[in-house]
Parts: sequence; structure tokens; C-alpha cells
Amino acid sequence: MVGSFQKGKTKLDVSIQHECLPNLLPLEIWLSIATMVASNSIKDLFNMQASCRLFASACNSDTVYKHALVSVLPIACFLDYFGRPAMTFLRRCAKARNPAAMLRVGMSHLFWCGHRRSGIQTLTEAAELGDMEACYISAMLLLLLGDKTDDEIRRGFKFFGVVCEFGAVERCREVLMQVFAGPWSDIPPVDPEEPVSCRSGSCRTRGTIDDASDLSSVSCVQCLAEYEVRKFLGTSKPQ
Repeated sequence: MVGSFQKGKTKLDVSIQHECLPNLLPLEIWLSIATMVASNSIKDLFNMQASCRLFASACNSDTVYKHALVSVLPIACFLDYFGRPAMTFLRRCAKARNPAAMLRVGMSHLFWCGHRRSGIQTLTEAAELGDMEACYISAMLLLLLGDKTDDEIRRGFKFFGVVCEFGAVERCREVLMQVFAGPWSDIPPVDPEEPVSCRSGSCRTRGTIDDASDLSSVSCVQCLAEYEVRKFLGTSKPQ
């Protein structure tokens, strides 16, 4: 009787193990779930990752890291996370082409480490992927470079045009003003020889825009970019 009961109990345990929820779904489904979790909460992603080996495997995917909600972290978060596991997570997200993570890692390279070219490259890659703050800062930096090429000028105008199209110039400027207001950066992002100016031969507002101008009536993106560069220069100078 006892032996028969033990056999039945063993069969029941095995049956329950095989029918538990994680084993009923393929890994691809859990990967999709982990991606949705990551896009809503980093904390929930970490909790899911620590739950079991199956979830840890699902969470350790480029797709998950690419969609992690990094945008909730401050742009200058590397000040608090440098040398800590959180910075490793941020770099992992950037490696997976997470635009918000690339913005933060690019800012770290540019201002904290002083790697100007690699920092700008990471920022422009984030801009190409659609991060709005990255579009703004990339436009300013490319148009201010002392050794800028015609292609960099063209890309700078393009990125600024995207920010204008979405009506995000003032928001991005305010975000970056908060970043540059901190006392942490002694490394100038650029050393401009001559800020870029409007190159359009048919432009009616070229060289006429100042702080008193009504920008809502200005349609030339190059003129608007030239004006914004001047404001950015004043914003990014150490206090």
C-alpha cells in the first residue's frame, strides 16, 4: 500500500511539473512577454529576471534590452551609476541599439570621458533611431564642430529639422539646459571655429533672426538651426 501510494505521488509530481505554466509556453512567447515588461518598467524586468532560469533566459535578449524603458532615467545618470551594475545594464541596452540608452552612454563618452568623436558618433546613431533629445544635441554638436564636414552640416540640419517637425525644440532645449546646469562637466563638447550659418541663397530671413524675432513666421530650417546654435552656445558654457 505504501509503495503504491509513493508511486502514485511520484507520477502526480511529474505531471504537475510538466503542466506548470512556464513549460506550457515556448520561449518565444516568454520573450515577447519580457519585452513588454521591459518597455513598461525596468524594475519589473529585474524582478522577472530573478524569478527563475526560464525567465532569466527570456530577459537576456537583445530584443528585450532594445525596448527597455531607459528614458525614465536622467540623461546624466552616469554620474550616479558609473562603476555600478546599473551602468553595465545601460551599456547592454545601448549595445542592443536602445536609442535612449545610446543617448545616455553617448553623453557619458562625450562629457565624462572626454571622447568627443566616439561620443558624437553614439549620439548621432541614437538620433538616427529616432531619439528626440539625441536629434537635438546631435544637431547642435555637428553644426558647432570646428572641423565639421559638409556631410556633418547636412546631417545637423536634418536632425534639427526632425526636432522642428515634432515641435520639440523648446522641450529639448530645457532638458539639455538642466543637464548643462550641473557642475560635473569641465570638458567642452566642441571647440567651434565658426558656428554654421544659413546657406540658402533664396532665404529671406538669412542673418536677420535675433531674440526679438517671431520664430513662428520663420520657415527656413537652416535659419532656425543657426539661431538655436547661438542659444545652445550660451546654455552649454560653464557657469
